Amino acid sequence: MTSSPSVLCVGAGPAGLTAAYVLAERGCPVTVLEADPHYVGGISRTVVHDGYCCDIGGHRFYSKNAEIRALWHEILGDDLLTRTRRSRIMYRGRFFDYPLRPLSALAGLGWAETVRCIASYFRSVACPVREPRNFEDWVCNSFGRRLYEIFFRSYTEKVWGMSCKEISANWARQRIRDFSLGEALRHALGLRRNGAGLVKTLIGEFHYPRRGPGMMWERCAERILATGRGTLILDARVVALSLGGAGWRIRSSSASGVTRDYEATDVVSSAPLPHLMAMLDPPPPPPPLGCLLPPPPPPPRRRGRSGLALS
Repeated sequence: MTSSPSVLCVGAGPAGLTAAYVLAERGCPVTVLEADPHYVGGISRTVVHDGYCCDIGGHRFYSKNAEIRALWHEILGDDLLTRTRRSRIMYRGRFFDYPLRPLSALAGLGWAETVRCIASYFRSVACPVREPRNFEDWVCNSFGRRLYEIFFRSYTEKVWGMSCKEISANWARQRIRDFSLGEALRHALGLRRNGAGLVKTLIGEFHYPRRGPGMMWERCAERILATGRGTLILDARVVALSLGGAGWRIRSSSASGVTRDYEATDVVSSAPLPHLMAMLDPPPPPPPLGCLLPPPPPPPRRRGRSGLALS
């Protein structure tokens, strides 16, 4: 085991590559292991199909932090473009501006449905869920149940593949922080509260790489290698992490089953916590691992001859 400082980064997504880039720029030897055999960027990668660049999900670049913005420009330079935001949702065959604009909503929904949505919002303000525990509770408090049923529930369940009641309210707070129907109306009517900053959801411009979000991370990987202190290995899924007296021992496995061992004084993991726990050798005791894994699905309900569900 080497005694000089060296770092191994698990995952070549935005977090892993950013950490590796900063470390390599500061003179620290760093190795990045990525399970994907072809691409870096994780869920922010851009894949090429028949000559076309295809984003895996939409990833806009926006931050109020000057240091983060400077890092993006340092990596991409003139290839980091500024674009005007235009987000729309479809409901009953019509497009609506998002965040919601009162005139757009009136024109599309009609007066009757708009009044129902606003009335539903004021009901949620008057009688909120006191301790919102899931995404449904939080969104109903912020937008009213009717808007939740019209848009948020179907959109969220299609994107994430799970019930809104299974998604934590903390997730909603992080994704839709400080935004509500009331905030959207105040912003649209020019009645924003004094001293209130612009809510992240309401931004009108954002940065976007010329060839998709994956371009940022492909360029970042190139700059890591160009320092002479960084190594990037694709098709290397980390399967074991063990801590010894002098540092870490890491084992990776390729898609064909070939294993390789590495050594490092420090490890930076950008893997999901359940995956990280599964890598640790020896494994952690059951309670911590159990807290991070999703609960098992409920047993299927039997149906009687009448078609009624039986517990």
